[in-house]
Amino acid sequence: MHKSIRFKLSVFFLVICLFFVTTLLLSFVIFFRNDFRYDVVKEEQYYQNTVSRLAEKASASKDERSIERLLTPYANHRMQIQLLDIKGNVLWSLGQSPTIINISAKDYIITRGVVRYGLRINGMNLTRTEVFEEYAIKYLWIILLLFTFLFLLIAFFLHLSITKPVLALYRRMENDPLKMKIRAKDYRHDEIGVLEKRFDQMIYRLQTVDRQQQTMLAAISHDLKTPLTSIITYTERLSSGKVSDQKKQQHYYEVIGRKADDIRDLIDKFQDAALVTDLNAPADFQVVSASKFWQSVLEPYTEEWDGVDAKLEYDSKIDNTPTVRVDASLINRLIANIMGNAIKYGARPLIVHVYITQSDNDLKVKIENNGMQVPEEKLQLLFDRFYRGEPSRSREKGGSGLGLFICREIIEKHGGSIRAYKPWNNDFGIELRLPVVIS
Repeated sequence: MHKSIRFKLSVFFLVICLFFVTTLLLSFVIFFRNDFRYDVVKEEQYYQNTVSRLAEKASASKDERSIERLLTPYANHRMQIQLLDIKGNVLWSLGQSPTIINISAKDYIITRGVVRYGLRINGMNLTRTEVFEEYAIKYLWIILLLFTFLFLLIAFFLHLSITKPVLALYRRMENDPLKMKIRAKDYRHDEIGVLEKRFDQMIYRLQTVDRQQQTMLAAISHDLKTPLTSIITYTERLSSGKVSDQKKQQHYYEVIGRKADDIRDLIDKFQDAALVTDLNAPADFQVVSASKFWQSVLEPYTEEWDGVDAKLEYDSKIDNTPTVRVDASLINRLIANIMGNAIKYGARPLIVHVYITQSDNDLKVKIENNGMQVPEEKLQLLFDRFYRGEPSRSREKGGSGLGLFICREIIEKHGGSIRAYKPWNNDFGIELRLPVVIS
């Protein structure tokens, strides 16, 4: 189950808060059950001694007035003194009534063995502010220690979960990406893990592009060097004046012309590859009927192919309802590249089958032909830049390794996908997927 850093931090801080609140409650319980209760017991004894002493003094007073005058100096904001009759009713009261802790002590005013009045003191041990001040003073070190521990715990967690892996990734970024080794590892199931995985994927793509560039330079130099060598050789022979035979001269000129055409075709391929990979290149997308569009694209191939023993069989399972958003010129170029590969590497006679179906929100176009044998493990490599399944065979037939790469770039510009596969009843197949426009 994947847990994001946001989720982990939320759970972590929730646990920390619960731990903090639990510790505070526990310290409050310890304070009130031990320290504060001990103080209350002492105060109760103090008030009991005080009321007994005042009751003894008041016993010598003659009347209620004199008793009140005797008790008045002892009443204050922390102690309330009440004079009671025999039935317990309050005759006189002075001082503030307690608001938190009520410590009550009672005695009787007795003169010559007769109970004259009751005397009660309602005391207040501490005010609310004083209670919390005393608690803070006695347990402040616990609170400070707790906050320090929580801070260190949070800092340690953030260091392990965020800072350390980010710093490790930063140190890796300082290295040369082309010399970096990517080892298989289990990535974390959070944002940091995704970042590490994306970074490794980026390094892999950079190294792949670098290898492709090296391959491209080698391919370009070879593909240009071979026809140029022939052109230079035959040109030197012609310019030397030693070739007097008109037929041989004509043959040399034809060879030079063919090799020049090969170079031009190769340069055109390079230009096409550069154009389709240019993100800023303009494209003329239009929403059209899928059925009519593909019929118009494939119609030239259903007729006689120039100088090629080939035919195309077209099978469409869609009606006029679905529509697609396409650049007609790019799709025509894509189909031309696929058909061109079929002509170069297919059997003779060449039979191409095209099946068009709709699956959910995708339009599937399958193009299958006979005579092309590609190993299963190399099928997806066909769309890499300058990749050639059989380099020697490709060069003999004029292959540049750019045709299917251009097809992939075109189909991805349309938001679709392309793959090569081995059909169950044929030799080679390519499947195109284009998104259907939902109205």
